[in-house]
Amino acid sequence: MIQQPFDRIVASLAAKTPTPGGGAAAAMAGCMGAALFLMVVRYSRGKKANLDRDAELAAAEQQLDGQLQALLPMAERDCRSFDGVSVAFGMKKDTDAEKSARNAAIQQATVGAMVVPEETLAMCRDVFTTIHPVVGCIGKTIASDLAAGAQLLLAGAEGAYLNVRINAGSLDDKAFASKAMARADAVLADARKAQAAIAATVDALLR
Repeated sequence: MIQQPFDRIVASLAAKTPTPGGGAAAAMAGCMGAALFLMVVRYSRGKKANLDRDAELAAAEQQLDGQLQALLPMAERDCRSFDGVSVAFGMKKDTDAEKSARNAAIQQATVGAMVVPEETLAMCRDVFTTIHPVVGCIGKTIASDLAAGAQLLLAGAEGAYLNVRINAGSLDDKAFASKAMARADAVLADARKAQAAIAATVDALLR
């Protein structure tokens, strides 16, 4: 999916098809946020004011690059996981046995459709964790890129969270769903806190 031209990606999101949907869009927003973070770290390296922190910036650059590469397939994975739900809903339900098999398949596929955005959510939070120690190295001229990256990354986290929530609500195993939501709530809270801190830092820089 991500190999397609941008206009085709946008058209596929707008199409009346189950996928790609919000989960895939969230993953792509997370990719753009991580990419902007990577850009601002790269621009910050070699600056006179940051020479004594170059090793720290280099480590952040390497980690962000790995995190971006991990995020890139998540949109496609999200589509595949939801396609599994669609297939399960299309199963026969004429007999009790077929109904039982169909319901089991739906539940299993829904777990998969919940797990993928939960991974995306955690990945977005982890990108925030990586950038946090070097935010003070980011200069005023690229502060808006830092803030935009944080907004996009949070949008990815928020969108992924909503997909965890909607799928968790469809599970028969309420205890399993409740644990998943508790994890997602905590991760999203971390992401929101990180984005707010970056927004405050950038606001101070731009005053």
